[in-house]
Amino acid sequence: MNIFFPHRPGHAPGIRFLSLLTLLIGMGFCASVWAEIRYVTDEQINLRRGPGTTFQVVRVLKAGDKLELLENNNSGWDKVRSQDGSEGWVARHATSAKIPVEIERNQLRSEIEELRGKLVAQDKLQMELKRIQEVSRNTLRIEQENQELTTKLSRLEKDLKLASDEKQILEKQSETLFFLAGAGVLFLGYITGLLTRRRRKPSSYGSLE
Repeated sequence: MNIFFPHRPGHAPGIRFLSLLTLLIGMGFCASVWAEIRYVTDEQINLRRGPGTTFQVVRVLKAGDKLELLENNNSGWDKVRSQDGSEGWVARHATSAKIPVEIERNQLRSEIEELRGKLVAQDKLQMELKRIQEVSRNTLRIEQENQELTTKLSRLEKDLKLASDEKQILEKQSETLFFLAGAGVLFLGYITGLLTRRRRKPSSYGSLE
């Protein structure tokens, strides 16, 4: 009799098989999630193929290495899986469920140094941001000054053109006045000459005396 999946009308065996497979995969996933974690406490230990010192060494583990507990027995050896996927047996006394204090201290130091590095980098970024903002302000100020100088230059060019036009007008007026003055002098000289000749001409009445 099928305890987990009793036969029901309309349920094909293939569907029951897929359901059972899904259940087993889920159970395996849960088991892997809740697997016990252990850490190497000794400076170095051997990961062996079996529970004893006579078995071949798979690899050497170092203090602080994280291990996944797969199986344990009464002989004082545990079957574990290392982080690179290697499986083997290690002496139980050389591991602990708690991370070693020295390893934890080193990890904290590394984290603190990393945080300090991030703070230093953040300070550098803030200084660079301030520098960029200052450069931007200077650029805006220089641009504003350039605009003011351009406006002033345009105004000076207009004033210069106006002064040049006025100069030309004055020069024309001066030439006209000079011409008129010359003509006046000539006319005055002509009148003066006529008057002088009339005064020097002898009178007809004076010659009869």
